[in-house]
Amino acid sequence: MSGTAPSIPNLLTLRGRIGGAGVTRGRYRGVIHRGGRSHGSGAPSASAAHDATIQGTDTDAAVSRLSAVQIGYLDDPYAELFAQSGPGTARRLPIINRGTHARTTAIDKLVDKFLDDTESSPEGRQIVSLGAGTDTRSLRLFSPSAPTPRKRVIYHEIDFPVMCEKKQRIVRGAPQLRSILSDPESVEELSQHGGGNSWHSKAVAEKHEGSELWVHGLDLRAIAASQQPQQPLPPGVPIGSRGLHASPSDSDSTTQQKEQTEATTQTQQKEPLTLTSLNPNLPTLIISECCLCYLPPSTASSIISLFTTTIQSSLGIVIYEPIKPDDAFGKMMVSNLAAREIKMPTLEVYKEAGDQERRLREAGFGADEGKGGGGGARSKTIEQIWEEWTSQEEKERVDALEGLDEVEEWKLLAGHYIVVWGWRGVGVDLGI
Repeated sequence: MSGTAPSIPNLLTLRGRIGGAGVTRGRYRGVIHRGGRSHGSGAPSASAAHDATIQGTDTDAAVSRLSAVQIGYLDDPYAELFAQSGPGTARRLPIINRGTHARTTAIDKLVDKFLDDTESSPEGRQIVSLGAGTDTRSLRLFSPSAPTPRKRVIYHEIDFPVMCEKKQRIVRGAPQLRSILSDPESVEELSQHGGGNSWHSKAVAEKHEGSELWVHGLDLRAIAASQQPQQPLPPGVPIGSRGLHASPSDSDSTTQQKEQTEATTQTQQKEPLTLTSLNPNLPTLIISECCLCYLPPSTASSIISLFTTTIQSSLGIVIYEPIKPDDAFGKMMVSNLAAREIKMPTLEVYKEAGDQERRLREAGFGADEGKGGGGGARSKTIEQIWEEWTSQEEKERVDALEGLDEVEEWKLLAGHYIVVWGWRGVGVDLGI
C-alpha cells in the first residue's frame, strides 16, 4: 500500500445509492443537546443544525443495517421497522455491507460471551447501551426465535429524549413486536437532569423470562455533569458568572451572597442521577457503538466513571470507534467527516489500538493484568475481526452475496475502525 493520493478513496463516494453514513457507519446517540431542539423562532442555530447532522447518523446506521439485511449479510427481521427508506433504496456498496457485518457480529460475539458467563447470576445481569438510537440488538436478544434463551437480562438504552420517543412510537405501532415486548409503559425519571420520554417493556417469550427493556431519555452529558459537581461560588461572585471574579459594590454584596446561598441549597437538594432499575449489584456490560467518540475525552471518561464507580459486581465494556487519524487515509476520513460537520474529539487522543486499550486499563479494566489481577483489555480492528473471527464458511457465504472489487479500499477502511473491550471482576472473562 503506497499511501499515495490515488490509492485513497473519496469516502463520501462510499455512501451507496442514497445519502448515508459511509465511513462513519455509526450512530450518534445522545451526546450534544437534548433532541436537537430549536432555539427559538426563525432560522435554526448553528448548534441545533449540528445536532441534527449528528443525530442523522442514527438514520444512516439504520439504513446501512437494512442494506446488510436485505442482501443477506445479517439476519435481522426488525431492521426495516427503523430504516427511513423505501423498498430497494437502502442498498449500500459491498465495502459498507461487509463492515456492517463484521462490526455487528463482533459485538454480538462479545455480548453473547458476557451473557453466557453470567447465566448463573441468581438475580440477573444487565446491559447498558449508550446512545442506542434505533439499534435492534435488544429485540434480537428477546425474540422468540432467538437461538439462546436469555433469562433475567435487564437491557438499558440511553439516548436523547426525542430519540427515545421515536423508538417508543415505532415499537408501540408495530404489531409484530408484541410477541417480543409488552406494550411500552412511560416512566417518569431524570426530570431534574433534563431527561424525559423514558419507557419500559418486558420480554414476552417464556424462554426469556424475567428479561426487560428500559429506555432512558437523557443527554449523556448529564451523566458526565453528575460526576463533576460544581463547587459553591466564592462570596461576592454573581450567580451566572462562575469563574469571572467581578467586583460588586458593597450594596449588592448581601443580595448576591443570598442568591448564591439559595442556588447552592438548590444544587445540594437536587436528586442524584440514577437510572430506574439500574442495579449496582448485577454483572453489567456497557456498549458504545460510535457514541462516546463524539464527546470530549474528559466527558467520555466521566461517563465511563459513573459505571466503574457505581457497579459493584463484575463489569465489562465494548467500544467501537475510528482510529489512525494521522495517516493518509485517516486524514481523508477526518476531512470527509468534517465536510459533514461531524467531529470525533476522542479520535485525537486515542489514535491507535494501544491508546484505546490503555484508556480502558486506566478506567480500571485489567489494570493489574499480568500481575495476578482479574480482568483485561483487548482490541481488534474490523479487518482483524473479518480475518480472525469470521469462519471460512461464513466468508465464503458473504463473498457469494455480492462481489467485492474494492479490496484495497476495504483493507484501508476496515483497518481504521476498531472494537476495543475490557472486563473486570469475578465470573466474567472476555479474553477472546
